[in-house]
Amino acid sequence: MGTLTLLGLRNLWRAGFNEASTTRITDAELTSIANDGYKDTAVKGLCYESKIAKTNIPASVRLVSLVGNNVVRVMYVEYDLSPSGSRGLLCIPPPTVGHAPIKNYTPAGWFQWGNYVVVEPPPDVATYDLNIFAACYPAAVMTNDSDTPSSLPVEFHESIYLYGKAYVALKLKRWKDFVLGYNEYIDTLQFKRLQFISKFPEVRTMHEIPDDVMIANG
Repeated sequence: MGTLTLLGLRNLWRAGFNEASTTRITDAELTSIANDGYKDTAVKGLCYESKIAKTNIPASVRLVSLVGNNVVRVMYVEYDLSPSGSRGLLCIPPPTVGHAPIKNYTPAGWFQWGNYVVVEPPPDVATYDLNIFAACYPAAVMTNDSDTPSSLPVEFHESIYLYGKAYVALKLKRWKDFVLGYNEYIDTLQFKRLQFISKFPEVRTMHEIPDDVMIANG
């Protein structure tokens, strides 16, 4: 399923439930369902990732605010050393703060604390910069018929349709269809998140030359 517009989503739901009339479910209700699915897909799929640049942070500040950036979850943080590049920081558990030895006063780790990113340790400079990569809520909702869920990768547009199919069934009191539809939405979204979003580091053995090479006759 490719890019879907708001009008396309409403038409698909009406056709799927044979509800051409707006008597039992209105276009406004379908639009609300579409935007709920837009946000729910972004939250559960973590599929709308943004780069948030934080510049000129005073060295005394270790709690970097994310207020106003619609962040769901921070995924990765870089210590920006421009123009010489940047260095990735490790995600650390909060209880390690104050217990791990400090080798030098440059940021080595981070963790998310509500609407803040905590940097440990803060650098021994006047100001510093961070690049924060975070999964966020969509920047805007769909209001016009031609609007698309453009904040999300196209692979996740189907999830909005499946979410809506479940909740239209709920609106129409088709309980079994709602349960089946919602389970399909969650199963499909989990698969897409695993396939397109989740990042797994390569193990060390993939970059090592083996000590022995064996030739086996097939």
